[in-house]
Amino acid sequence: MSESTLELLEKELAELDARYEEGYAGKDRHAVDPGGLEELSLRATKGKEKLAALGALTASDNAATLTQAFAERFELYQRELVMVRAAKEMGPTFERFSNEGTAANFVFDRYTRHFAGQSRDTRDLGLLKELIEELKQIKKRMNALAGKKLPEPMANDIALVQQNIERYQVEEREIPRAQADGTAEDQANRLASLANAQFAIYQGFFAGQSRLTRRPALLVRVIENLKSYRAKMFDLKSRGLASDSNNGNIGIVDGRIAAYEKELVEIRKVRSDNKLVDIMGALGNSANDLFTEYRNDFAGKDRANVNLAQLGSLIDRLDEIRRQMEDLGRVEKNDTNRQNQVIVRDYQANWLREYQAVRAAQGTPS
Repeated sequence: MSESTLELLEKELAELDARYEEGYAGKDRHAVDPGGLEELSLRATKGKEKLAALGALTASDNAATLTQAFAERFELYQRELVMVRAAKEMGPTFERFSNEGTAANFVFDRYTRHFAGQSRDTRDLGLLKELIEELKQIKKRMNALAGKKLPEPMANDIALVQQNIERYQVEEREIPRAQADGTAEDQANRLASLANAQFAIYQGFFAGQSRLTRRPALLVRVIENLKSYRAKMFDLKSRGLASDSNNGNIGIVDGRIAAYEKELVEIRKVRSDNKLVDIMGALGNSANDLFTEYRNDFAGKDRANVNLAQLGSLIDRLDEIRRQMEDLGRVEKNDTNRQNQVIVRDYQANWLREYQAVRAAQGTPS
């Protein structure tokens, strides 16, 4: 295939991107024309067909990349076409339903990063229970918005949420079994590691942070996890485990529980002493701090050399902020908070895509 033909198809791809950006990206799906998406889909298909007809797959690496790009654009336009048609059919409730779908996708991501393919005996059962409860609430809100007639793609979204609830509930039963396996010494060592993971959560999400922007339920989860580990440590001791390290760990966990419970009281007091609009504003400022950290440590950097664990932590910390924004928004309407939710959701979605790209660049197993 001649170079000029490749150049023409590269220009066609660039024009498709420009048309999509101008007519659809970030636009109100109720107001856009689905016919334009059908046209873009057809052009993407024709671009791919031209490459295939001219033997592009074996012509050069650039041609193969173009073929994949046209295929990806076609899938994007088709997904967006489905959403536009659903928006027109559902009316004003579509945006709210779509936001719930996005929230569900964020839960699926947290499960994937923190549970999928990892040893059950090291997993955070409290986090898993929280994910299950979050999906239950999302499904409840989806059903409330659905009404009597729901477009098929939206009905499929609800079914997917239910499937994941059931999947996570299986893990909820299996994790405690895995954590009770092994000798008493094995269990004691495992409980120490699990407790250390909770200390790390406190350090990453609470230490040195504004109490006004901390989610009390997260600290409750940490405390409840530690109480569970402490009870199991003491049970091992009661059943005859003579271990100085286990005895010492019981004392350490007791001290952390007491300290965290005091901090929980202070967080709740600070939040109760402030208006919701002030908490919303503080959450927006916290989100901006995370955006700055991302720009400093990831934007424009070589994906093979950035810190994947740090990026995962950024995603989780942003998720904490987004969830609080959305919870407060259900209690009190505020235009600035609503706009901030849109911004934070977009950033979180972009960071999830970047996480996958970084993991691929570093050859990290899924």
